[in-house]
Amino acid sequence: MTKISVIVPVYNVEELLPKCLDSLVNQAFDDYEVIVVNDGSPDNSQKIIDEYYKKYPNIIKPLKKENGGLSSARNYGLKYATGEYVLYVDSDDYVSSDILEKMYSLGMRDNSDIVVCRSYAFSNNNLEKIDNEILNNDVFKRYILNRPSATCKLIKKEILLHSELAFFEGHYYEDIAEVPAFCLYAKNISFIDDYLYYYLVREGSIMHNKKYSDKLNDIFDSIDNLTNIFINKNAFDEYKDELEFIYIKHLLHAASLRFLPYEEGLPSINKVCEIMKEMFPNWSKNKYYKKMGFKYKIVCSLIYKRKFNLLKKILKVN
Repeated sequence: MTKISVIVPVYNVEELLPKCLDSLVNQAFDDYEVIVVNDGSPDNSQKIIDEYYKKYPNIIKPLKKENGGLSSARNYGLKYATGEYVLYVDSDDYVSSDILEKMYSLGMRDNSDIVVCRSYAFSNNNLEKIDNEILNNDVFKRYILNRPSATCKLIKKEILLHSELAFFEGHYYEDIAEVPAFCLYAKNISFIDDYLYYYLVREGSIMHNKKYSDKLNDIFDSIDNLTNIFINKNAFDEYKDELEFIYIKHLLHAASLRFLPYEEGLPSINKVCEIMKEMFPNWSKNKYYKKMGFKYKIVCSLIYKRKFNLLKKILKVN
């Protein structure tokens, strides 16, 4: 058994893949594998993978599969992972040379099931720290409250093998569906204050698309799946405040703003409002929401009151 398995799903990233793999094969750590899953990529990604495998046969473990999406590739890679811990890295991102060493050392020191690091966001040569973390003295609640990304987390493989935590295949927002629930199976979670992961903000992603996509509606299935996991583990009441804030942050605020520019998206915003009314009718009293900024609260309030035209004017949305 190796100490860490790094799983890298690959699809149409031939220009960015070398930087990602370079950062992974040059780690200050000596007991790990990098499982590179070609998810049916039609570009030259496989050629690049083959070149790295030839240079680093003791590190790179190449896999191929038919295209099934990010979640499918992650689940596939996990089947072949031999590490005690797993780190997911997206193939258009890259990591610091000491990410494995620092996260594993902390995990061993604290006997952690999950270790979380901080990250940078980069685009067009701009680099900025992702610093919107909401603090909580309870590490489990702190974990749930913050960025629901499978990346930036070193996770015990035995946690990921629980069937209900398999990544939600064929959907966007897959991380929202599963990642917060990892804590339900963890006995200890550690946070490292170092910025060790570099996350690419892609203008071409569905989140920045100029055309409406029905895939935006995947948020409803994902957040429903998350809720069901907590209910099935009898943990909904214990984490009700945190789940309520996830609904506010990712459904009422973020998802609604993605729907807002499109006429086709307005029925989906209405659906968001109905869900909030049914699930969390007193959401505006949420203790984490109260800590958010004035503009954030105005946006949420106008969305919930369905003042879409006024909100568009304020945000200057066409």
